[in-house]
Amino acid sequence: MSCGKGILSLSELRPQAFFVLQVTCVYRLARMYTGIRHPEARQSWKTELSDSSSFQILLRTIQSHMLAAQLHPPYSQEVKGIDARCVSNLIWALVKLDLALEAGCTGNEVIISISPLVLRLLNQSSPQGLANLLWAYAKLAEPPVDVISSIMSQMTDMLTRDQAGNLFDAQALSNSIWAVAHARSKLANFDGLCGPPGSVSAFLVAIAISANSMLKALYTRLDLVHLSAFLNNVEHKFSCQALVNIVWSFATILGEECGQHAIIAQLFLNSRKEAIIRLRATYAALQTQQSWVYHLPGGFNEQALSNVVYAYEKAGMLDRELLQWVFSVATLRLDRRDGPPSFKPQELCTLLRAAHLDICEPQPFLTKLARIVQTMPWIVRNWSPSELNELSRALGLLQPAALLTAQVQAQQQAQKHAQQQAAAQKHAQQQAQVQAQQQAVAAALPLLGLAATRGPSLDLQLMLQVNALTAAGMGVGGLHSSSVNSLAAELLAAEIQQMTIQNVITAQLNAAAAAVAAGMPYGNNGGSNAQAYAHNLSMGVSSDPLQTLQTLQFNPAPRPLGIQGLPPAPVSWP
Repeated sequence: MSCGKGILSLSELRPQAFFVLQVTCVYRLARMYTGIRHPEARQSWKTELSDSSSFQILLRTIQSHMLAAQLHPPYSQEVKGIDARCVSNLIWALVKLDLALEAGCTGNEVIISISPLVLRLLNQSSPQGLANLLWAYAKLAEPPVDVISSIMSQMTDMLTRDQAGNLFDAQALSNSIWAVAHARSKLANFDGLCGPPGSVSAFLVAIAISANSMLKALYTRLDLVHLSAFLNNVEHKFSCQALVNIVWSFATILGEECGQHAIIAQLFLNSRKEAIIRLRATYAALQTQQSWVYHLPGGFNEQALSNVVYAYEKAGMLDRELLQWVFSVATLRLDRRDGPPSFKPQELCTLLRAAHLDICEPQPFLTKLARIVQTMPWIVRNWSPSELNELSRALGLLQPAALLTAQVQAQQQAQKHAQQQAAAQKHAQQQAQVQAQQQAVAAALPLLGLAATRGPSLDLQLMLQVNALTAAGMGVGGLHSSSVNSLAAELLAAEIQQMTIQNVITAQLNAAAAAVAAGMPYGNNGGSNAQAYAHNLSMGVSSDPLQTLQTLQFNPAPRPLGIQGLPPAPVSWP
């Protein structure tokens, strides 16, 4: 808003001599405001401007000069700049700033109060100035019918005299016909109030003739090689927005009567031809993922797609080829690479209603939309109940085969994911089993060596305890291996004297035998286990541990109460 304050400060210098500068300040503020895209920033900027005392003084000063010129015509000669262009720019700027749309506000009061001056200066107005005035007055909450009627009459005369069709550009024609459609929706019996009978029809015909002349002069030839340059060139001559807005306005005003007027029907045919060319160019740009198509003017954006379908459907002139191209472009517009789709709910609903017309195949568009809603459900979170109902009805048009295909694809993806998880779990289990088997084999090898050297009279439980102590080695309470072996020998001798073991095959020995049978060949345990137990392999164990286990004959025997096992471990043991 700092730039706006600088502009306002200039307007305070010598108000009477700088009237043109004062109006220019308002005009440039409107241009700045239209350049703000973020809604919250726009609202904040507008609020700050409307609350500014300097801006209020500026508006009142301009209003006083114009009222003086209105009441005393010679005053306009004393104050330089009070002319048709100045008045047109002021009214357009106030409406563009959204400061005149509500009845009773300052901007609205200024516009209504200077309306007599506007009527007096109409003969001096340029075609662009007339179009801007008509657009601005139609935007008011209560459009003044007498002013709108006079502007339309002036434009009709100018269009009728313009045989070459050079006075009004495409945007001026678009703004003018849109203004009539907008004002007509606000005022009952607009046609009867707006001048002599037939005035509105004469205006519409004049607009249609001029637009037809401009469209025929385009001679558009599709250039798929230089898409950006092609769309930029045709946009400069006749913008896509103007093309769509003209047929939209005619359809809004006349409905299916558009086809009953030869000139207007011809306008729809010429516009259709031009629209299909630009739809094809837009489709090619989207298909090749050219990012400029999302940000630069030219081609069919989301609003244009919606409006062209509305216009031709309401006029009863929507055909298969046009609608098919619209759906094709809309499908690609849904699949944006830089963010979610830019369709507004109302724009999408227009296309969804067209899907019920049975003119072409909307399935690809609906399928893409269904996938997007499934993956990004938040985009419809703020939709109204009627809009959600429209979406539900349209998605119901999807063929069962299409729905089944989507479900099958989803199931296949889920199954693939489940299979991958199951394979990963199975692999992990196999790795765990292999590690467990290797550990069991490694633990069994010292046991086999000890059994082979001590003979059949051996207590298995004690043997396992001794083996564990031997495997601990130097890490057991800081004892050397020789001390561990001596202690083991003493315990073993005492145990052998008190009992006789006959052919004991316990669950632990069976597990060890099974582990050896499933494990690696003797002498190649792999990894660090082979080295860790290398000192036990020299105790006379044969090359086949399983055969050694099978040749041992142990008999079960009860353990006496004297010795129950190894002494308790020191507190320093882990």
